[in-house]
Amino acid sequence: MNVAIAGLGAIGWAVANAIDKGMPGITLSAVAVRDPAAAAECLRMLGHPPACVALASLADYGDVVVECAGAHVLREMAAPVLASGRQLVAMSAGAFVSSPALALLWQRYRSQIHIPSGALGGLDAVAAMAEGHIDTVRLVSTKPAAALRGAPGLTQLGIDVQSITRPMQVFSGTAAQALQLFPDNLNVAAALALAGAGAHRTMVEVWLDPHARTNRHEVEVQADSGRLRFSMDAMPSSNPRTSSLAAQSVLALLRRL
Repeated sequence: MNVAIAGLGAIGWAVANAIDKGMPGITLSAVAVRDPAAAAECLRMLGHPPACVALASLADYGDVVVECAGAHVLREMAAPVLASGRQLVAMSAGAFVSSPALALLWQRYRSQIHIPSGALGGLDAVAAMAEGHIDTVRLVSTKPAAALRGAPGLTQLGIDVQSITRPMQVFSGTAAQALQLFPDNLNVAAALALAGAGAHRTMVEVWLDPHARTNRHEVEVQADSGRLRFSMDAMPSSNPRTSSLAAQSVLALLRRL
């Protein structure tokens, strides 16, 4: 299976490096990046450097195309990748909720789109519950200041990260509303919503804790089939906005594919 990657940030590089070190049946065939010259230095560190190609060409190189570059890149690449019949692994799950065009692609190409679990778990159980009737879904995410710094939601709400000295709730509402305010910080909310009751019936709380060292996610789902409750404390990656589990969840997904 040939894999092509869009983006070589913290997640993309971790995935590329792991494939290069050896994953049976999986080959890193190509990458697309914003700055090919800078990426060339990183790619020379790999034992089997992939081709560095234009974003529009990724579908020509990979049976599976992995997006690790943000919602703006996903909006550009999703349609051609899916129309070509390739499988798409999308880290920026929130875009399938916040972008009407991508929401339509989700409906049309659902069998070709794969959302990694990231810093969350239990999505298979949530999806099973959705085959019956889900009454309520609630996600409480507690993040360190560095994970939310620069989020448009904090700017709109007039919240200064530097001034917060104790845990503070910075948002409460639906997943759809949360992803408008925190488009790059709550892909876990999108993954949960897409697996279960949808973005307008998935309730989200976001807390900022200046003393937190992990991204903590607490999930509760009540359905006619039962009740699910769990929590996850995920260590951040080299990029404080993402967890180290994000790249690992992509690798686990690729092994399953």
